[in-house]
Amino acid sequence: MHQIQPAPRPVEAQYLPPGQRPDSSGTWKGIGAGGIGIGVLFLKFKTFLFFALGWLKFAFLGKILLSSFSFLASVWVYALFWGWQFGLVFALLILIHELGHAAFMKFYGVPASLPYFIPGMGALITMKGRPASALHEAYIALGGPLFGTLGALACYAYGEATGTSFWIAAAYTGFLLNLFNLFPVMPLDGGRVVGAVSPRVWIFGLVAMIVAAVAFRWWNPLMIILVLASIPQAIAAWRGQLDSAYHDLAPIQRGGVALAYFALAAFLFVAMQASHIAVPAA
Repeated sequence: MHQIQPAPRPVEAQYLPPGQRPDSSGTWKGIGAGGIGIGVLFLKFKTFLFFALGWLKFAFLGKILLSSFSFLASVWVYALFWGWQFGLVFALLILIHELGHAAFMKFYGVPASLPYFIPGMGALITMKGRPASALHEAYIALGGPLFGTLGALACYAYGEATGTSFWIAAAYTGFLLNLFNLFPVMPLDGGRVVGAVSPRVWIFGLVAMIVAAVAFRWWNPLMIILVLASIPQAIAAWRGQLDSAYHDLAPIQRGGVALAYFALAAFLFVAMQASHIAVPAA
């Protein structure tokens, strides 16, 4: 509600004759026109805000649908090879792995995207920002294999408790998936972890991956992509063309990351040996 202030009293020697007093109707007309204009602007802004919020809601819903569709597509692809039950469990283990990254990103205040699945090649979740240091990035990278290991352990415990070889085979697959992600090349989780210890480890990881691919005939689209994607980072590490402040960690921090990395990798290797079976039960 607008309050109209009374007109100020004329000061002394400013007397106006009755016929020369200002017409108050013009003032009211101006106020009315102004109110109508403000109302029109408000309605336009309200309409714009309505459509803007609707678009944001639609965009977020679209992201959820795309993430869900990619998950179902992955389940379908894996089911073509191992059946729908194993395909579903395998996709869920990948999802648990990605949620581990998301949890650590949230802890360190790094915005994260929704997990998006690439059928036959895994999944990814992107950081919408940069962590404060290579140490935080290493912990975020470790979060995925850590959660993934817990998910695989749950499968193994259930399989042992029920004597069901299917769940033990699923656990083995989960252990293998997370151990592979610890390979010390970018952009795998292991590459981001060892980057906090020393980026020059990327050079060793690239050479080791090429040797392993040749020795075990692992040449498939995924391996080719990983090798090609890791080359620029390995070259940058060799030339020392990295952000020194970002990778400047105390020796105790580097040692802690290295200890966590090797401990998790060793555990996954032992868990694979314990859960290995030839094929899951039909």
